[in-house]
Amino acid sequence: MDVVAVDISGRHAVAGRYIMVSASVAARISPEGIERTWRIRLVPLVAESVEMEVVIGLIEDSIRGQPGVVLAERGDLYNLARWRVESILGREFKYPESRGERRAMELAHHASFAGRKLVLRLMDEELGSRESKIAGGT
Repeated sequence: MDVVAVDISGRHAVAGRYIMVSASVAARISPEGIERTWRIRLVPLVAESVEMEVVIGLIEDSIRGQPGVVLAERGDLYNLARWRVESILGREFKYPESRGERRAMELAHHASFAGRKLVLRLMDEELGSRESKIAGGT
């Protein structure tokens, strides 16, 4: 079965903003595991809130153009019923159940977490280089 597992990291405020990264993993899975990974996409977003519209928009950007049944954890979609998520996204959706679906979700989780750490590090480095330029008079 072809799936697109999606996970969002960073749904907690940092200095009044939400620095989130959505990772989507397009893969072919079996009931027992991942058979093949087609693509991993990371989409960063800095937002003022984590309202449902913001999160859904981030997920839509992350899964765009990737075929397969969309998988996500219940908490990432505010525990909405499956049929509501399908109507919002306009495509087939399910919460993970099998071992293969769970493994795809784990991969998406690790990718989103690592992607967010990278975004935070790049933001810190950019902020640090700006501060050093200001202190140096450049």
